[in-house]
Amino acid sequence: MPIVFVHGVAVRDPDDPQYAAAQRLTRGADWPMVEAALREHVAPAVRPSAPERVALIRVYWGDLGAQPNEVVEPPVAALSKVETLAALSPAELGEALQQSLFESLPPTQWPAAVDAAWATVADPAIRAQLAARTPKKQTSWLLKQVRGRLVEASPELSRTWGQVGADFTAARRRNLRRAMGGVRRPLEELVPVFVGDVLRYLDGRGVPGAPGPIVERVLAGLAEAGEAVCGEDEPLVVLTHSMGGQLVYDALTAYADEVPGGMPRVDLWCASASQIGLFAELGMFVAEGPPSVVGVPADRLGYLWNAWSSSDVLSFRAEGWVAGAHDTDFTFSGSLGANHMSYLTDPTFYRTLAAKVRAHCRSAPARHGLAQYGKSRTDAGQRHTVRSWTRSATPMRLGLGSGRPSWPAATSSCTPST
Repeated sequence: MPIVFVHGVAVRDPDDPQYAAAQRLTRGADWPMVEAALREHVAPAVRPSAPERVALIRVYWGDLGAQPNEVVEPPVAALSKVETLAALSPAELGEALQQSLFESLPPTQWPAAVDAAWATVADPAIRAQLAARTPKKQTSWLLKQVRGRLVEASPELSRTWGQVGADFTAARRRNLRRAMGGVRRPLEELVPVFVGDVLRYLDGRGVPGAPGPIVERVLAGLAEAGEAVCGEDEPLVVLTHSMGGQLVYDALTAYADEVPGGMPRVDLWCASASQIGLFAELGMFVAEGPPSVVGVPADRLGYLWNAWSSSDVLSFRAEGWVAGAHDTDFTFSGSLGANHMSYLTDPTFYRTLAAKVRAHCRSAPARHGLAQYGKSRTDAGQRHTVRSWTRSATPMRLGLGSGRPSWPAATSSCTPST
């Protein structure tokens, strides 16, 4: 049987416009790297006699994730960067003037700064005198006018404006803002994709009988895995990362009946870096009933291994929250961001997964549920291919009366043993 891999959020293929931003967090989840590790470490546990012939199926759904909109309105221009202040509208001039005051005054004076800035730009006489001055003198003249209003409203400002301590405080705020800008910039590119993928799935996963497009993608990969040619008693293994775990849980519980011919039984599912425990605790799965009691039916899943890390703040325990789950804490020692991806780059993780396959999936006749479908999955005359369910594949038509679609193959193929 194949090994199926379902990735998490913020994963994009190289041809996606969001690829560069996503790579800042999810570097290491690239399919060629995961594929090579599965082939080297896990495939021998699935088919010891011919690991090179184990089909590896990647369920890719990044193209169905969030597509953030472009920023339409530019930010307010700094007062010092505007060539001619008189050319600005009162609204634009007020925002620029207010921002300039915020930069130089402590926050305790910001309410007075707002009043003074907007009172100044609302004065027709001020705007007329501003237009009469040369562009080079407009900024200094306007700041003098608004500062006069500020001192009139708050006389204490006349004693603190321009003092070394006040200037130092303002400079410290600017330096902190500049430093945090370097930290926030990549996050501001990534967070809309990261959080957006979660929201896109939750909003569009559909209901039993009418699965959404991401669920259909997962069901298609599992269905194809069930039809793949395999050796005798060969297990079906599923590896998920992060949000991919929630996708597979929903697929095996709420949407299993949508697979024509029936959902194949997954012998071992490794949910790495997942939030299935968190989703179970919050009641966020589609299927009715508490996951701690109901879980995944035994005819659809054999062994559930939840590989999490106490140093990965985006992964959670599942024991006690999801029936049948078995936790392992890897406790990675990298950064908070790197730890979430460490499962997919750590050879020890893959070797442990292979050991789990050997321990829980060997010598178990009909583990993959062939008897209930009356099918034989061994056929020496057929070939099976490594497939990747992507945007190029024809959407799967699911439900009663639907037929099996024809899925395009990826680049490599292999011949099963006899």
